[in-house]
Amino acid sequence: MNRKRPKGIIIRASEQEFEKIKKNVEKSGLTQNEYLLRCALNKKITVVEGIPELVLELKRIGNNLNQLTKAVHEGKANCSQELDDINKELKVVWQLLRRLIQGQV
Repeated sequence: MNRKRPKGIIIRASEQEFEKIKKNVEKSGLTQNEYLLRCALNKKITVVEGIPELVLELKRIGNNLNQLTKAVHEGKANCSQELDDINKELKVVWQLLRRLIQGQV
């Protein structure tokens, strides 16, 4: 028994309603209990698809930028201003992604 939520609610649903709720729960990434509570309490449920792929790609871009930055510092390349600009933009993207994941956007 959940000590923080000792009260239970039973609902009845048609097969179609049940399947739709089940799909929405899976899509949300929440537990069924948390999903239904958020719906009932009018709390925001944010579903953003493709985040893991985006994070992986951003990590690859960051890795490439680090390699280029190292080459600039070693004198093997001459594009330090462009790299600084790209690094600033990448930091902004990371901050936006973090806010999005946390549901703040």
